[in-house]
Amino acid sequence: MNLEENYKIIQDGHPRLRFCEQFDDTSSIWNYSRHSHPYLELMYFLEGKGNITVSDKHLSISLFDTVVYPAWWEHQEDAVSERRRRIICLWVDLPELTLDAPLQVRDEGDALGDVFRLVYREAKREPQDAAVLEYSLKLLLTLVLRSQAEARLQEGHLAVVLQYIHTYYTGRITLDDLAELEHISKSYLSRLFKKRTGMTVVEYVNHLRLDAARRLLVGTAQGVNEIAYQTGFESPKYFYRTFKTAFGESPASFRKRYKNVPREDAQGGAKPDAT
Repeated sequence: MNLEENYKIIQDGHPRLRFCEQFDDTSSIWNYSRHSHPYLELMYFLEGKGNITVSDKHLSISLFDTVVYPAWWEHQEDAVSERRRRIICLWVDLPELTLDAPLQVRDEGDALGDVFRLVYREAKREPQDAAVLEYSLKLLLTLVLRSQAEARLQEGHLAVVLQYIHTYYTGRITLDDLAELEHISKSYLSRLFKKRTGMTVVEYVNHLRLDAARRLLVGTAQGVNEIAYQTGFESPKYFYRTFKTAFGESPASFRKRYKNVPREDAQGGAKPDAT
């Protein structure tokens, strides 16, 4: 089903809360064996991190992540964790909403965490307000599905952009070019790119160019100026400045120091992951 169809199922449905607890690793509630439930299971990580196996899929979970297991999907949380884990766990009965895979969503701005806590407070309230609880569950399910859809959309945008950069990094690349590939604004692209890679577009492109330049410095007899232009730098002067800022020495000094060193040692690191 597509997102709009799932939204309608949630809107027209009557989700019921079958389980709601907040607990940590020390609690006897936590089931470390392989198991399943007849309901959607939603977990929000308030503290810690860990690994989860859902059918044959492995998930690495950390602070503020939300995980959703489809009904009847077998899953198993690891029993050992580097840090104490504390979660809010919900079982939601809404059989009309069928998911074809587990979901893992990163909370942005604590929006999901706020609604998880709202559901938890209402579930523990005496007396419960059934209407408030139902609407809170509808809001939570809607936000989870929307967050997942937005994350997939962002990954789709960046997959194309990253492939383009890795193919054409020795040429002229502009934000206008990249934004036009996906018909999104330059500012939106810049935010997505920084969030995904930890670098600006310029930093990322220069990283690829510098890696290529180091390989040429060590593996060929080409002149430094020639290498600067060949790897996409606009001028030798800019290449020198960028190289020295990144590695603390000039290209010529790097070549001299590594000319008799095995190439893999001189290259020192891999280029950014395009996946």
